[in-house]
Amino acid sequence: MDLKDHFSQEATKELVSVFLISKSNCAFINYTTAAACAAALSRFNDSRFHGARLVCRLRHGTIPASSSHEAIGSATPSPSQDQSDSKQLMIDDDTESVAYRRFGDTRRLSARMTSRYFVVKSLTVEDLEHSRQTNIWATQTHNEDQLNQAYENTDDVYLIFSANKSGEYYGYARMMSPIQDDERLAIEAPPRPNNMPKLEEPDITPTPATSTAAKGRVINDSIRGTIFWEADSSEDEGDMKVDRAGTQTEDASEPSPQLIGKPFRIRWLSSTRVPFHRTRGLRNPWNANREVKIARDGTEIEPGVGWKLVQLFHSNAQE
Repeated sequence: MDLKDHFSQEATKELVSVFLISKSNCAFINYTTAAACAAALSRFNDSRFHGARLVCRLRHGTIPASSSHEAIGSATPSPSQDQSDSKQLMIDDDTESVAYRRFGDTRRLSARMTSRYFVVKSLTVEDLEHSRQTNIWATQTHNEDQLNQAYENTDDVYLIFSANKSGEYYGYARMMSPIQDDERLAIEAPPRPNNMPKLEEPDITPTPATSTAAKGRVINDSIRGTIFWEADSSEDEGDMKVDRAGTQTEDASEPSPQLIGKPFRIRWLSSTRVPFHRTRGLRNPWNANREVKIARDGTEIEPGVGWKLVQLFHSNAQE
């Protein structure tokens, strides 16, 4: 809250959110306009906050709302990216700089890759057991276009599965068909269990307006180990808000449901379990160089790292 009030000085209406990354002694301060962000840079860079020297930098480029990457990492933004749309201020306390990178822009995909790897999350182990028996899977609808594109332009698309809160990978499979309308496959697909567990929601605490900042709320997401503050959306913003990555998204009073799309064929290649601790040291440069165990449903893994992860399933099976 002190950080929020500090960076809202002379920008009461422009401050939108404060995303704190405590482990990196870093925070991302989001403003409504590039001008407000530039003014904050001039005002706060090389200043003191609670005795710490602040190093402030502009984040370059934007992250599209459809991105599945959280895009937080210890990489430096590409100097070739457009600087005209910067609306985010990065700060740290004189430690190694942490910056955003649009890995979707920096990766270089050939016209046809040999293999691509995607993390697939399931709410229950039962769903994975059903899939292993039938070699059929259905992903969330927002993953379908990405997987179809990979299937059309890649020799092999591998799906690496895990169940929610299981602490391990369940196995991996190869994608064997595109995701499309298929009545026969829909009949073959097993029904989903009715007792879906409710995902744990982050703690939300409303915050009143102060002398410098608008009213808002603190969101403590213990699952991802993050905490951030965001201003309440005003009516003239068209029911839009800025999320933790500084990207405008449609506001909703309740979390949107996980919409499951069309079934498609896969071939399970291993159902050997691999605990997350066995993947220590494996980091995904296509997800801000975070450990591979930190991923959302549909996150793509850099092929070299994906291949190493697949080898763990086979080595575990031999042990």
